[in-house]
Amino acid sequence: MCVEAGITRTKNNISVALKNIADFSLSFLLFWIVGYGLMFGASGWGLLGLGGLAPVATEPEALVHFLFQAVFAGTAATIISGAVAERCSFHGYLILTALTAGFIYPVFGHWAWATDAQGEAAGWLAALGFRDFAGSGVVHAVGGSVALAAVIIIGPRDGRFLETGSARRFNGSDLPMTMLGVFLLWLGWFGFNSGSALGFDERVPTILFNTFAGGSAGVLGGIALSWYVTGRPNVFFAMNGGLGGLVAVTAGCDVLSPSQAILTGAVASALVLAGDRLLERFRIDDVVGAVPVHMFCGLWGLVAVSIFGTGLATLPSQLIGAAVLLLWAFAGSFAVIWLLDRLMPLRVSHHVETIGLNIGEHNANTDLNELFEVMQRQARDRDLSIRVPQSPFTEIGQIGIFYNSVMYELERSFKRMEQQSNALQGALGQHQALLQSVLPKSVAERMNDGETQIVDQFADATVVFIDLVDFTILSAQQTPQESVNLLKTLFGEYDKVIERFGLEKIKTIGDCYMFVSGVPTPTPDHCAAAVEAAIEIEFATRQVSQTIGRNFKVRIGIHSGPLIAGVVGDLRFVYDLWGSTVNTASRIEEAAVPGKITVSEAVIDRVGPDFVYQRQGRVRLRSIGPMILYSIEGRRKSVRRQDASEAEV
Repeated sequence: MCVEAGITRTKNNISVALKNIADFSLSFLLFWIVGYGLMFGASGWGLLGLGGLAPVATEPEALVHFLFQAVFAGTAATIISGAVAERCSFHGYLILTALTAGFIYPVFGHWAWATDAQGEAAGWLAALGFRDFAGSGVVHAVGGSVALAAVIIIGPRDGRFLETGSARRFNGSDLPMTMLGVFLLWLGWFGFNSGSALGFDERVPTILFNTFAGGSAGVLGGIALSWYVTGRPNVFFAMNGGLGGLVAVTAGCDVLSPSQAILTGAVASALVLAGDRLLERFRIDDVVGAVPVHMFCGLWGLVAVSIFGTGLATLPSQLIGAAVLLLWAFAGSFAVIWLLDRLMPLRVSHHVETIGLNIGEHNANTDLNELFEVMQRQARDRDLSIRVPQSPFTEIGQIGIFYNSVMYELERSFKRMEQQSNALQGALGQHQALLQSVLPKSVAERMNDGETQIVDQFADATVVFIDLVDFTILSAQQTPQESVNLLKTLFGEYDKVIERFGLEKIKTIGDCYMFVSGVPTPTPDHCAAAVEAAIEIEFATRQVSQTIGRNFKVRIGIHSGPLIAGVVGDLRFVYDLWGSTVNTASRIEEAAVPGKITVSEAVIDRVGPDFVYQRQGRVRLRSIGPMILYSIEGRRKSVRRQDASEAEV
């Protein structure tokens, strides 16, 4: 339990612990009900024990033998737990435990360890001379073989093997606990191996020494080999090298010399490293390295008995035993597990594997999981007000205290940033509104986009100048406030007119109003739109005059041609026009007849068929020279008058 819980990730360590105590309890009862009889009952043709179900024994010797062998059965079953950890379901693992402790282990155990009433070998393998003193093959290789079959069928953990082909190792939750588990196993191995003598005789000191020697050589071999291969002494291979040495020496710990036990353990550490790399190459995910430790080193222990202990003459029987073990425990269990997995999947769902088996299968949370859950909610909901559990009495709780402090300051910072962002957006909105109040919208947008100089040239546009006749005389006869209000009223009406027609107001100079058509967006009917807007402005002027009881008249001058437009000024922005077209329109307004819309011949050329006009004659314009001018009376009745919406389009 310590080894597996420490080497698995935190989100699965409770699940691993529960599986260990569950398989110990289940294997004990199953071994009593069916396994013990299959293993040690009267042999039927050397294949099966016929001892019956749930034997009732009252003799102390029989009870002791059962208890000792029941722990062996539990050991074989629990080997599987570490291999399939982090993705095998709890019910699936109980099925694997029942299969191993109730059938696979006791049947092979009968072949290797069963005896008759006279103490002679009763199992067919033992009769061939197969020897396994304390279970390198019967216990460890059997459990490791079932584990290999299970991990192949269940598959690797998500993310264990990357698409690039490389293997990824996950960090264990508590490696010191794992190493504590190795020490506890090592201590238990003394009882495991010396207890197999079934008595405290002269063999026990040798067994104990060889057990210690094999484990020690395995640890040092794992450290040395990993240091040589990876450049660092590796904890995982030191731990598993020691366990592999203990497994390998178990088969012959009663006949090996000290040097032979050390050599057996050292070779086992090499098999652990090579076996781990071999499994990775075939993308087989064994979480704790159970297959290299128990299967590979267990099989090596069977062979080492003949190479170092009993002599090469016994090697054939050992090799036969190893081959039969693989056929029975690996191939046989593979077929059964494959069928079981098709009927009842042994693997948890992707969601359960992602959140961890602690929560997903047992609803058993930890402080660390709660911390992660809150962090995930914060990331998912982007809610920085959520706080993690905190406590001054646990490491995770202390992390929670400082994490919450950080989150509090971060939340305050985000709120300040949000306030500053809102203020900035408000300022930008005011800036944009201010620009659009003095500049055409499209020009203001260009300035907001970063253009520092705006100058456009237009091949054809129409400029309109409007001047209030005798306004200077009128302003001398009334208060300044009345003059300003009058201009505000008139120019407000003019603004409404040009807004309906989608034209651009350029500026007002005293009592003079100027607008342009075809700028800043060129339009083919700019001249007609300007003339029609001028007609409505002249009409609006008469209406205002009637409202206030004064006879106002305006001079309106219109001219079309090329011009330049752009933004000038640093202190105040002004959108202005340049070119002879502007000057000409201004001089036409000066020469215009009050109450008339006076236009140039260029305007008539563009709109003549659509409007009623009269020729005023040749007029000499100041700074321009002689020019023929015309008066626009209105739009012809045969021509449909555009409504406001069409003019805007």
